[in-house]
Amino acid sequence: MAQRLRFDYSACRTLTGVNCGLAHERLGRPSCSRSSLLMAPSRSRGAESAQRSKSKKATDVHNAGKKRRMKKSEIDDLVRGIGLEPVVQSASSDTKRKRKSDRVQPQQIYDTKNDNDYEHAHFFGHKSQPEISLQTQLDYSRKGHAVLRSFLSVTLIQQLRSELLPHAASNALSAWRQKVEVQLADCSDIYFRDNAQDIVGNLKSINECQDLLESLGLDPLSGDLPFLQHFNSWRAANESNGHIPNRTVTKLCLSSYLARTASILLDAPTIRLYQDSLFHKRVGDGWTPWHSDARMAPFDTSKMVTFWIPLQKVPAPEEGGTGLLFVDGSHADFALPYWSGVGGPEYDRLEKRYDKNGNGGVSHHMPLALGDVTVHNGWTLHCADAADFDMGGDDRYAFSVTYVDGHAELREGVLSSEIEDDGSDKEDIWSFRSWVENVEPRKVFRHPQVPIVWPPDERDVE
Repeated sequence: MAQRLRFDYSACRTLTGVNCGLAHERLGRPSCSRSSLLMAPSRSRGAESAQRSKSKKATDVHNAGKKRRMKKSEIDDLVRGIGLEPVVQSASSDTKRKRKSDRVQPQQIYDTKNDNDYEHAHFFGHKSQPEISLQTQLDYSRKGHAVLRSFLSVTLIQQLRSELLPHAASNALSAWRQKVEVQLADCSDIYFRDNAQDIVGNLKSINECQDLLESLGLDPLSGDLPFLQHFNSWRAANESNGHIPNRTVTKLCLSSYLARTASILLDAPTIRLYQDSLFHKRVGDGWTPWHSDARMAPFDTSKMVTFWIPLQKVPAPEEGGTGLLFVDGSHADFALPYWSGVGGPEYDRLEKRYDKNGNGGVSHHMPLALGDVTVHNGWTLHCADAADFDMGGDDRYAFSVTYVDGHAELREGVLSSEIEDDGSDKEDIWSFRSWVENVEPRKVFRHPQVPIVWPPDERDVE
């Protein structure tokens, strides 16, 4: 397991973040001591009246010092006031209460056409809305990552697999071309950088892609590549002339279930779907270097969240698990890029910088069962171990969905072929090249390829 912070800052040279409204306050109700009132028995009506009067006054004095029991609505208001989302009552507690006939029912997760209750129940386990605990919100805010256990149903994971694996197989050449372009765009030769897109467009087979990678000094079959990647599978439904090959994928990415969860974790009222990615980690692929997703995105924002969904069980690291490893709190380290820029000497001692518990500052959520999902901030440093040959097993697949604040602005020059000195990374340019030229930088915008998916009354999709 890559516990040591082997930061490869040819792939990751900058770090910044935001402390997404971290709450240190604790809500509680002060206890008040109860005093006992000893009353002597009275023998006359007047004495009884006087005694009752004294008792009432004593009770009034006692009650004046008591704290009124707060209503749940008042507690919820306090929780929202510190930037958190109140815990949603479970179904079991709801059944204990009488339902009023005019009570507003929770909004259903799917508002896409042709959805039905059967699919809803099997995808999300009868959940009408996400249940994100305060502890999960605090973990995400403090550490920059968290785990959502049993967040999706096993049926949904199986259906995602049944759609995404054939999609990956039929689009394998595209994934290899993307890897070639990433290498050419990072090349010191200006000819390769300026003509990367044309060069890649002329590659007609996977063998040609592999040969070009070898000419650049990489062995594509012996661990020099971390994975193959496919972007925006959800759009295949809109680009298939009526046939819907990835219907489950599309429904999941556009669902209010994920969008509402993103809104809670980011503390953002408006949420935009940025991209989805299918990661194909072949047996023998190398480790994924430390990186932060927001460096590869075209947005100027600190509010970005990625849902990482493994499409098979992920064992513990010592048993070959290749789930994500996270650097706790790295999303909120403002000081590092401020004082060290994108390549100062402090980047050579990050292991000591983040080591708080003797673990190098690295943590994970493995093992992961089917339906478990991890979430991480766009600026959280993370990596994944290699899929070693000696551990055996099959190829591994993971599906990620990334959302951003709906009001995030586009940066300038995101399609430039120049190697930027601001720490940005062009690795995900395949994800946003098709729409970014149609959007004016530094403006709030709408575009169908990156739709607004929350709140319900502002959605760009039906």
